[in-house]
Amino acid sequence: MIHKLLLMTLILLTSCFKDKSSESVKALKFEQEHQEYLDSVKSKSSEILKESFDFQGIEVVYVQAGETYYQWLGHVLIRFVGSGKIPEEDYGVSFIANFNDYNLDNLKAYYGGYTVLPIIDNWGNYLKDYVVKEKRYMDRYIFPVNESVKNKIKETLKDWIVNPENTGTYSFMRNSCTALLLKLLAAGDKEVDGAKIAFPVEVVPYLQSIGKINHSYKRITVDNYLDLANQIVPREKYEY
Repeated sequence: MIHKLLLMTLILLTSCFKDKSSESVKALKFEQEHQEYLDSVKSKSSEILKESFDFQGIEVVYVQAGETYYQWLGHVLIRFVGSGKIPEEDYGVSFIANFNDYNLDNLKAYYGGYTVLPIIDNWGNYLKDYVVKEKRYMDRYIFPVNESVKNKIKETLKDWIVNPENTGTYSFMRNSCTALLLKLLAAGDKEVDGAKIAFPVEVVPYLQSIGKINHSYKRITVDNYLDLANQIVPREKYEY
């Protein structure tokens, strides 16, 4: 009997050790992959920090709601038109949280605590990710700027990349991709106030209601993106 108890105890201890060992391996893998992701983000962000970074105009882009729960309310991003040598290379920015915990803290994500990550990518990659892979449509709207507004937005974005704490911590309800996009626009145009706007789907109607959008492009879908994605109206539409 004693031998059986000892054997059972040994089996249980071995099982616990294996479980903990397995979790440790998974956690280590997560940390390594997360660091690789952060290195990739840093590499792309470095392009914005260059003195040569410039653009002709701004588009606010709404991405259709997706199937997974964190996509249900859509997504918004900013495209810096003319920042690339060709339209596909134009830079854009959206905002997410630096979810650096192996076990995601939902309360922290909801109420605040995670650092904000400005995510820089190219227009061509946004099209591949959202339209081609996820089959979500994209709507483009011109947010006209003058030289002063443009420079203030550039300065603010560069500051947020270098000092992400200046954005405040990420909060799904108070400081999400929606609020941060509007904060960035407000850095250049003080008439923008997104304090009451909580969700991506509300951004375009809000900007339209205060007269900040003067042109919209035809909706981009998986069926027409090759024809529509790189259409650009005259530069004057992007200025005021």
